[in-house]
Amino acid sequence: MELTEQQTMIRDAVGALAEREFAPGAARADREYRPPIENLQLLAAQGYCGLAIPDDYGGAGLGCLETVLVVEQISRFCANTGILISCTDGATPRAIQHCGSEALKKKLLPQFVNAKRLAAWSMSEADAGSDVANVKTRAVRDGDHFVVDGSKLWCTGAQVADLFLVLVRLSDAPGMRGIGALLIDKNTPGFTVGKHLDLLGLRATGMAELVFSNCRVPAENLLLDAGRMRDFLAVLDADRVAGNPPICLGVADQAVRRTAAYLKERKQFGKPLADFQGLQWKLADMVIDLEAARALLYRTARQIDDGSATPIDVSVAKTYVNEMAIRVTDAAMQLHGAYGLSQEFPLERMYRDVRGLAIGYGTTQIHRNVIARQALERYA
Repeated sequence: MELTEQQTMIRDAVGALAEREFAPGAARADREYRPPIENLQLLAAQGYCGLAIPDDYGGAGLGCLETVLVVEQISRFCANTGILISCTDGATPRAIQHCGSEALKKKLLPQFVNAKRLAAWSMSEADAGSDVANVKTRAVRDGDHFVVDGSKLWCTGAQVADLFLVLVRLSDAPGMRGIGALLIDKNTPGFTVGKHLDLLGLRATGMAELVFSNCRVPAENLLLDAGRMRDFLAVLDADRVAGNPPICLGVADQAVRRTAAYLKERKQFGKPLADFQGLQWKLADMVIDLEAARALLYRTARQIDDGSATPIDVSVAKTYVNEMAIRVTDAAMQLHGAYGLSQEFPLERMYRDVRGLAIGYGTTQIHRNVIARQALERYA
């Protein structure tokens, strides 16, 4: 489970960059609901965008574990930057790489590496979240275009993205058999990005609604024809490991570090809080949770890289890391007392940021369904 020399260098370099450049503006981005896209441009300039994109298209050609390390370190200091990089460097370029035509790969992938274009992907609708098969946004072929009508919700990065991977219904075939995916440019007539959606946390991700009204998309932008949704879901499994959980891991790591420092500095009843056994045990439980989650996530990332990961591996990792981060940041707030609730300190923001990640990329309840189904086959 040891990291290679290259992986350690990547981890340490990104951590130092994020602490120096991203940490000072993290609270302000949260307060102002302003996506820090300048951080993405800096990451691209330093070679940390397009990590999983093959070098044939200008990327680094690295694996899932390297991506996990980068997102974890970024998120220690700014979770909003962590989720933005995991969007523009995540599902959309991965899907293009694995499912797209050679023409689309050559045209688009190098632009993501340079952060000349930012990407987002959109699946959820008012009646289609966990139930992907209920997607209603419709795309009808009309000559050399598709005409798209409908709307999408909860699109992370929508207000800063240049290109969107959008799941649409392409045929009347029931369920997922009728669903495919289009790549839609933000400037396409008939396509509107709605107002920012105000949520509990991750307030600087530019999350918004997408609206399509007689939106004409060139036919060459078809990424997935109807009936190929399982190809996309296979890509999404890798993204569920590389994108969402390392954000939780990074935030929880920083919460533990801040809590340990606070317990040593803060004095009550004439001695440091660190001298009280009850508080020591609380910190110990936080560390146990954190280190178990890190080992599990790194192992699953390696399984993605060597092709041995199964749905139960992905769902176990995502569920455990999501819920670990909620427990750890909640405990950190408690151990900081009233300071933990103050917006002058980062603890309450850390809790808010990780809370929603147990809902995004499949709720932990949906992942428990996957785990149970697989367990009944594997263990029974």
